[in-house]
Amino acid sequence: MSNPPNPKDGFRKAVFPKATIEETNQQWQRWEMRDFSAPRKPKMPAFKMEPLPPAAESTPATIAQAELEQLRENAQMQGYQHGLQQGEKQGYDAGFQQGLNEGRSQGLQQAQTEQQPVLDHWRQLAQEFQHSLQAMDNVIAARLMQMALTAAKQIIGQSPVCDASAVLQQIQHLINQEPLFSGNLQLRVNPQDLPIIQQQLGVQLEQQGWRLLADTQLHRGGCKISAEGGELDASIATRWQELCKLAAPELPL
Repeated sequence: MSNPPNPKDGFRKAVFPKATIEETNQQWQRWEMRDFSAPRKPKMPAFKMEPLPPAAESTPATIAQAELEQLRENAQMQGYQHGLQQGEKQGYDAGFQQGLNEGRSQGLQQAQTEQQPVLDHWRQLAQEFQHSLQAMDNVIAARLMQMALTAAKQIIGQSPVCDASAVLQQIQHLINQEPLFSGNLQLRVNPQDLPIIQQQLGVQLEQQGWRLLADTQLHRGGCKISAEGGELDASIATRWQELCKLAAPELPL
């Protein structure tokens, strides 16, 4: 076992400062036991909380009132939804009716625009046909005069000497008294042309004493006149062909 170091062997002795009596009294105090029997001071809370009001007790009256309020709100909501649906339906119906009326009006205008050329054609045809009938009377008068003069020539062997203008005037007078087409005049047209002609020309034909009838044997655009004295094919091609024949005096009788 080694011996403790000798101070003389190079070690220096540690020197500690001496404390004064006052410092020693300040550092060391007497400890006394605490008295636990004394009342403790109440601690202040960090914040003051107000007591909550007591909850209202649910009674049958309050429950019934709440249910009544709920029913009232439900009824208001149902009424709002019903009114909204009714308003939408009425708005849809009004818009549909307005669109339908506008569509009908536009369709009618378009149909009238498309039918206008056909109406103009029939109106012009009726006017031209009336003029053609008047011209036909003059042509027939000239033909009858020619037939009378030819018959007289065949009988007496020579051309008779007479005033041709006077004979023509006399024949014209007889035709005016008893025209070629007299009595009940009937204008027959194709059934598909009948409604539009009746609508546009019915009054004019009635004033002239014509009766408008449908004839399935006629093609569209053609017509035929029937009277007590006979019939006349009044289609455009046949009418002008017959007029050309009647207006040609060089053709054989």
